[in-house]
Amino acid sequence: MKKYLVWLLLCVSSSIVHADEEDWYTYWAVGTVNYDYPGSLGSELDFIEALPGVDRTRTSYDLFGFYWPQAENSLLGFVVSGSTDFFETWYDELRISQNLFAVSGMRFFGREIGDGFFIRGDAGLAQITFENNVSLSTSDSGFGYLLGVGYAFPVSTESRILVGVSFSDKLVEGDSWKSTSFTVGGLW
Repeated sequence: MKKYLVWLLLCVSSSIVHADEEDWYTYWAVGTVNYDYPGSLGSELDFIEALPGVDRTRTSYDLFGFYWPQAENSLLGFVVSGSTDFFETWYDELRISQNLFAVSGMRFFGREIGDGFFIRGDAGLAQITFENNVSLSTSDSGFGYLLGVGYAFPVSTESRILVGVSFSDKLVEGDSWKSTSFTVGGLW
């Protein structure tokens, strides 16, 4: 019931609140992710997850997003988007991070920036990092892109909440690292 009440409040607030257009915006988000790893890596990681005493946490994020208004209801800027697949036992940890350092654009189809349905596209430098208790290994850089859709709610004159789903592909060292993320973020 609480979920429906929150959803109703967000819908009502988005029809009442008008967010002022800013000179620039910052965007940050966090969420969950599903991976499509290259080769047999995905099945090997699923096997590790099934072992007793192994905890797995999958997190996606958008950090350091800075955008500037362009044409009507559009933003152009840059963002660090990525995800982390984290395995933990009582004696060891493994972290696989996928990062995309990208030029990013958003187009909103509501009455203003940060209102209604939106699409997002990012393209830039991709990198994969493997880290455990004793070593850190970073891949060579490659090319990556992200395509996303979502819905934005203005919640005050300077704040917007963005809920989105995105697909990302990072082409690094001859392999394709794909992921699908669901994020909730803020645009200020």
